[in-house]
Amino acid sequence: MQAVFKGNAFIEFIAQEQLTTVSLDASERLKQLTNQRYALEVDAEGGFIMRDDANGGVRRPVSSLSGGETFLTALALALALSTQIQLRGESPLEFFFLDEGFGTLDANLLETVMNTLEKLHLQNLTIGIISHVPELKNRLARRLVVTSAEAGGAGSTVKLEMA
Repeated sequence: MQAVFKGNAFIEFIAQEQLTTVSLDASERLKQLTNQRYALEVDAEGGFIMRDDANGGVRRPVSSLSGGETFLTALALALALSTQIQLRGESPLEFFFLDEGFGTLDANLLETVMNTLEKLHLQNLTIGIISHVPELKNRLARRLVVTSAEAGGAGSTVKLEMA
């Protein structure tokens, strides 16, 4: 027992297990977002790598991802991590904010992401989107529109718009 708890070995083991759990959940979400093309894996050093299942399962570093691929991977990881955090709370938050990144998506990926986010609502998770992308405006039933403060004038204003 003493060898198991010596130094940071036990903490590193628990952290690796948690990372594996989060990456498996993120990988499933990423598969949904990419029509089963990409999966996320953890390498021997504890870093993330991308598996391209549409290209024979070729593995590549996440640093090689395009802007849209990076956004989808980050979204999958954020949702997986959020799920893990909420599972530990006594009162689930059931709310998640996404800030930007939508501008890196082409029309098809934007559609896929929005469909996935809308499905999350069925899982009792509400997503707040912070974005400047006009295409999103038409997809959102309710919007909080923030108008910045003017120098020397009134402060910022927030207006609720309903579709």
